Amino acid sequence: MAGPSPDDLALAGRLMAEAPAATLAVIDADGMPYAALTAPARAEDGAPLALASDLGAHGRALKGDGRASLLFMGVVDPAQPLKTARLTVKGQAAPALPGDREAYLARRPDAELYIDFGDMRLYRIAPTGGQLVAGFGRAVGFSAADILTAR
Repeated sequence: MAGPSPDDLALAGRLMAEAPAATLAVIDADGMPYAALTAPARAEDGAPLALASDLGAHGRALKGDGRASLLFMGVVDPAQPLKTARLTVKGQAAPALPGDREAYLARRPDAELYIDFGDMRLYRIAPTGGQLVAGFGRAVGFSAADILTAR
């Protein structure tokens, strides 16, 4: 796979910034893949952020194994869903850093209602790489640095 062009970086940045939701994939306690819907945001340095409850399977998985991926998608054309632009970000979840809470709430102000509940945890996904699919048959590999700098 070729490296990302400036247009690829811009598309990836838009997908991460504008996605109303993303699919969060984790490894559960049984070692099986588990996917959940999440409302993502980005830290100031570009790292993806995800809020999860310890009561949910995805929250327990992030707290345990921590390997995760996020799938950000553009607007799906129901007639041709494989033409939808999408970005998968792979990485390792870790507790949020100072400043991440504010960045999350700037993107997700409704979370102010529950972000401080005792079971809620804000995670930063330290990217290890990813892939942008910019329509049917066009895939571009992304490094961790590409993901952090895509705007």
